[in-house]
Amino acid sequence: MKRVLYAAAGFGLFLFVTLPIFFISGPADTDEASSGGGEADGGLLSDVVPAVYRGIVTRAGSICPTITPAVVAAQIEAESNWNPNSRSAVGATGISQFMPATWASKGRDGDGDGKADIDNPFDAIYSQGHYDCELASSVIALKAAKSISGNDLDLTLAAYNSGLGNVIKHRGVPPFKETKGYVAKIRAKIADYDGGPLDGGGSANGNVQSAIDWATAIANDDSHHYVLGASGPHYDCSGLSQAFMARLGKSLPHRANEQAKLGRPISEAQAKPGDLIFWSHNGGGHYYHVAIYIGNGRMISADNERMGINVEPIYWKEQTSFRTYL
Repeated sequence: MKRVLYAAAGFGLFLFVTLPIFFISGPADTDEASSGGGEADGGLLSDVVPAVYRGIVTRAGSICPTITPAVVAAQIEAESNWNPNSRSAVGATGISQFMPATWASKGRDGDGDGKADIDNPFDAIYSQGHYDCELASSVIALKAAKSISGNDLDLTLAAYNSGLGNVIKHRGVPPFKETKGYVAKIRAKIADYDGGPLDGGGSANGNVQSAIDWATAIANDDSHHYVLGASGPHYDCSGLSQAFMARLGKSLPHRANEQAKLGRPISEAQAKPGDLIFWSHNGGGHYYHVAIYIGNGRMISADNERMGINVEPIYWKEQTSFRTYL
């Protein structure tokens, strides 16, 4: 997407003033990241994911924070071993092994041909991502209501395999041998498809770049819109930064001003890809907008309803300050 220069980001406001910019850093990264462009791969390992599916797997893993491209890929391996013609004994069909009854309500058009075809792997993978995120949203709500307990991803995968009803019935991952094995198999395979562990450990470079690739894919996919208060699959500025930092093992509140309070000052020379940029009208008294710094003077920003989500140069940077997480 393109933006109009001088239109201020965040909450649909248009301001023609000089704004101070602040950066909050995620885990340290020693290499400058490129600004993106073209099709991002979400940190997926190119020698593991079939090349033809890398783009759609990235899209499917860019819908909500719980479901990453690596999760989608590991799940496909568990479901069909990447076989688009797979058929199970109980009638599950295609690369993502949808039951026809489930597909009737959950199937989506993933390749833009106007049809949702259960045998089309691009439709199936895209639908898988959306269905996973729908289940993840239900799981998070049920956990908040103390109806179930457990890890969000484990519960989501269990619901995909055995049905959300069984997760509710057993107040967590059901004790079924198949379901427990399914969750464990996917968990074991995630690292094979990711640039690093999901919890932010291991190589900071790989984790930060994977998160930047995820955010770049969001910006490059017109199905994701700026929506005030949203944090997936649509985003406002702080919802996008919250989801981005969650991929780096950092928990942030969903308000730019509150996010800005969690860092410490650093010099401009110390700013790295994966840092966050904050805007203030009054020199830091209140922050009203946030974006993701990706290096080389560029950022990923959920600007406003009219501009959408963009990869673009940093604007209004006359007064800058930088912050980092410890």
